[in-house]
Amino acid sequence: MAILICLPSSGSSSSLYSDWKPLLAAHNITLYCPEYPGRGRRFTEPLPTSITALVDDLIQQLRTTLPSHEQHHLFGHSLGGLIAYELALKIQQTPDLDSPQSLVISASHAPHLRGDTQLKSDLSEQALIALLKEMGGIKNEVLEHRELLELLLPIIRSDLALNDYYTRQDITPLSCPITTIHGLSDPVVKQEKVIEWNQYTSDYQHIDWPGDHFYFQQNLKVFIENLVRLL
Repeated sequence: MAILICLPSSGSSSSLYSDWKPLLAAHNITLYCPEYPGRGRRFTEPLPTSITALVDDLIQQLRTTLPSHEQHHLFGHSLGGLIAYELALKIQQTPDLDSPQSLVISASHAPHLRGDTQLKSDLSEQALIALLKEMGGIKNEVLEHRELLELLLPIIRSDLALNDYYTRQDITPLSCPITTIHGLSDPVVKQEKVIEWNQYTSDYQHIDWPGDHFYFQQNLKVFIENLVRLL
């Protein structure tokens, strides 16, 4: 049985993928969603201060929960795409961990283009909320609820800062195939910056999908049926 490790986007927790489990199980794929510090079941922990620190945390989670020598694949959405790449790179450089069979990057610019984005941690609250509404994925009732916003916005800003301060001096390819997926109506992620992921592997393919930044939520069953064909 294959394992799919899914990494969430800015401000999200493992609950982003909660509806995926039964759909993947129908295809004999086990879903595993590690939790970032500072959210979900780890809400009381400090938020990560760098992608390097977050990847080290994820490595420890994988060591304790991932069965050894089980085939696994990585999926990362938005910021999770960058984190999935850095995690795959770290696994590839760690002798006692098996490298992923493949990496699927969703709605995410290539690492060397991370700075070129509208989503910045220093956006005003009004501008950030307007952009989040345009992107979809978070219900308007949440974005219009002051108490919920006071919980959510610091997490989102912290995650955006991970991207703001991320630097990669070189293009380091992975040994596994990479597939990128881009929502054709995504207001913040541009196709030409997604396909630059082709420099990070010798085995690359790109898929355009109808929808916005959270395109997969619009018809999840159909998306999962297509995703499993990539694994």
